Amino acid sequence: MKLPFPLPVLQRQRPGTFAVLMGATCLLMLLAAALTLALRSAARELAEATTARIFVQIIDADAMRRDATSDEVMVRLDRIAAVGSAHRVPTEEVRALIAPYIQGVSTIDLPLPILIELKSGDPKTLTRTFRDLSNVQVTAAGAELGPLVRLIGALRAVSLGIAMTAALASGLIAMLAARAALAREAATLGILHALGATDAQISRLITGKIARDAGIGAAAGFGAALMVILLIASRVAEIGTGVNPHLGAGAWIILVVLTFGLVGLAVLAAQIALLATLRRAP
Repeated sequence: MKLPFPLPVLQRQRPGTFAVLMGATCLLMLLAAALTLALRSAARELAEATTARIFVQIIDADAMRRDATSDEVMVRLDRIAAVGSAHRVPTEEVRALIAPYIQGVSTIDLPLPILIELKSGDPKTLTRTFRDLSNVQVTAAGAELGPLVRLIGALRAVSLGIAMTAALASGLIAMLAARAALAREAATLGILHALGATDAQISRLITGKIARDAGIGAAAGFGAALMVILLIASRVAEIGTGVNPHLGAGAWIILVVLTFGLVGLAVLAAQIALLATLRRAP
């Protein structure tokens, strides 16, 4: 059956509190999701830094003994199948590394350690291999960043939880808005029922306005989130230090999909609440 007239009051109502709440929850969800995506790439880069490179240091004030130990280390490394390519870091590079920390002091006469860089390997195995050489130390580049990696993982979990909570809140808000609309239009809905309208037809009328308001609120929330993300990115870019503050194309696609998904969730939640309420009505 085709309804003889729409719900004029619903059709003419301007977006109200529901649209504002949808915009707020959408903003919160997108900011949390953007933080999760940004932290994912940061965690990946830090994880690579903590595992990809290993340094073997030969620390000895005697240059001849230091060079002899370096040769012995290279021989032992050749016997370890699990070790990737190994090369001795040139002395000029070592001097360049420490030069900023000893300004005004010449590095020519300093007994600098010999560094051997490995592309891969197990630090524990290497430490056991050189345990008889007291002046040899094995360190994983970026190993001290382990706590930072775990902190980033915890922040990702928190931001993901905030995004999911915001999405759940939008669904609950849509349910409440649908039931409020149903209560306001009780008299008109009674007439429609008397004319033969089904529960599904009535619920579609109300969810139409819910969908419109949800779309308006989500669009406003997306616009606000976009400005906040770009503002933060510009501030991070000013810091420098090689940090990439921009989200990739894939991340932006995910944010857009989440925005549409939030609207769909709100409409679905409203539809479920309306049908459940109408079925319980006498």
